[in-house]
Amino acid sequence: MFFDALRRIHSVTLDAHALKAIEQGGLDRAAQEELDFFRWCPSPREWWQVAHTPQGEPVGIHIPAHNPSGPCIGFIGVLPEQRGHGYAYDLLAECTHFLVGQGAEFIAAATDQGNFPMAANFTKAGFPVVRERLNLAPA
Repeated sequence: MFFDALRRIHSVTLDAHALKAIEQGGLDRAAQEELDFFRWCPSPREWWQVAHTPQGEPVGIHIPAHNPSGPCIGFIGVLPEQRGHGYAYDLLAECTHFLVGQGAEFIAAATDQGNFPMAANFTKAGFPVVRERLNLAPA
């Protein structure tokens, strides 16, 4: 389920890392790189969540995680056909609540500057911008 969902989510992604992976090896590579990261995190696999509409249709996934620095929003992704309904914010809120329920006193999260919709959701949810990172690639 997660691999297929990641492929579908990345088919319309604004994430620079995923776009680079797609350019280098297609949607399968992008999805696999995400899964490899989730598996690298020391948080349990049982934390991975699939979200559904009240009618039972899949909406997307959220991955509450714990990386070596602490609790974090590992991934928020809405399936292409479900976008435009505010589900990204709902997934972010659920992911945040889950981590708080696991005892998190702080939660880190990140998105690319070009991913304006996700950045807006972080702002709406009250996540402050505390630092920015710039990745420089060789020419």
